[in-house]
Amino acid sequence: MAIANSYPMGTVKSTDLLLGTSVPVVGTGEKATTRNFTVSEVLALGNAPNIVASAFTITDAQLKTLGTTSVTLLSLVGDSGNGEYLQLISASISSGGGAVGSSYAWDGAGATITWTSSPSTGDNRIVIPQGQLPSGSGTVTQPYTIAALDGSYRRGGDLILSTVADPTITGTPVATLTINLTYRLFPQT
Repeated sequence: MAIANSYPMGTVKSTDLLLGTSVPVVGTGEKATTRNFTVSEVLALGNAPNIVASAFTITDAQLKTLGTTSVTLLSLVGDSGNGEYLQLISASISSGGGAVGSSYAWDGAGATITWTSSPSTGDNRIVIPQGQLPSGSGTVTQPYTIAALDGSYRRGGDLILSTVADPTITGTPVATLTINLTYRLFPQT
């Protein structure tokens, strides 16, 4: 066999093959075998924890009634006994739009992303501070990054965005809220 570093460098493709050993399940009596694996198969192992990044856009109509009507960001499969659940990791948000002289005034608690519209301090959640919610005044804010707070999550509990009360509206504000969310999805059992 040639010295590995004597081969020329190349640009990797997902269909390229890697040489490896397939190890059998212990106790089956099978022997380890040398096999080819594609780069894409090896990369898929890195995604095994199912870490997902998704973007959600909350419309002006949804923002105006967020206190009375939560927005479902993600519907999970199953029920509280055997359903999917997730671990919130982080979010980055950006908001914008509106007209000068118009505004939304949000409750001091801000908004929350979790499985319930009445979150407790023990829930895995993301809290968006009041000052990072859209103002509807035409002011464009810088993107804001938030780490999730550790806690529990209910199986089969949809992921929702909610706040304590609808915003107080002055003038005719129009705004959107974009949420780039990173989370780990656990399968239904």
